[in-house]
Amino acid sequence: MKELLDLMKERYSERRFDPGKEVEDEKLGMLLEAARIAPTASNRQAFRLYLLKGEEGQKILSNFNAPVHIVITGVREEAWVRKQDSFNATELDTGIVGTHIMLEAEALGLKTCMICAFDVTEVQVGLNLPAGEYPLLALAIGYPGEASRPAKKHFERKSMNELLTVIE
Repeated sequence: MKELLDLMKERYSERRFDPGKEVEDEKLGMLLEAARIAPTASNRQAFRLYLLKGEEGQKILSNFNAPVHIVITGVREEAWVRKQDSFNATELDTGIVGTHIMLEAEALGLKTCMICAFDVTEVQVGLNLPAGEYPLLALAIGYPGEASRPAKKHFERKSMNELLTVIE
């Protein structure tokens, strides 16, 4: 079994999925459970999940040629809000949920790509979202194709000195 840090180091955003290999229902269930148990601010769980499969799913979100997409929407009115400055945790919570799905997928031998570059109106209409529910993040999910590889920028990282400030 891989250690979590090794799994995170090896993970990369997939853009070349195997078009002939479907994601098993059992694995999809595990991805959805990983989302369900994700911690959210004050445990408000102000998100919804939409599983897009097959031709109908491809019509709604066609950014990536993946066999499966999961769209995560936020409901701002249900989210925790910091009183001091009115910070709303919807986007933060959605990122946590997406990360849970992404890491579970990697552990299951699947690849993912988090997508924020989609036509919001097209997704809202395609999913028939109620008022107050907003699509924030989508994940393309599938098995890696033969041409699978990390993007060139994947391995570019700032040094710890550039990122960290220690206060003692």
